[in-house]
Amino acid sequence: MAKLKVQAQHLQPGDIVGSGEIVDAVIRSSIHFPSSKICISLGKDNACRKAYWGKYTEINIERPEKVVDNA
Repeated sequence: MAKLKVQAQHLQPGDIVGSGEIVDAVIRSSIHFPSSKICISLGKDNACRKAYWGKYTEINIERPEKVVDNA
């Protein structure tokens, strides 16, 4: 697991945020919230919640490293 600090707009499903929650989905644009915000669906221990973060908010995450098979 690589520990990174990324902007909210660059979060990907599967990332683990500092609170231990896993990013389920990232909604970058909608008519339901301002263009400067990002809607993040987070899950932990059978509980799910939505968070609205600023696009440029720096988030500490752990991202699983990609496995490349060169066979």
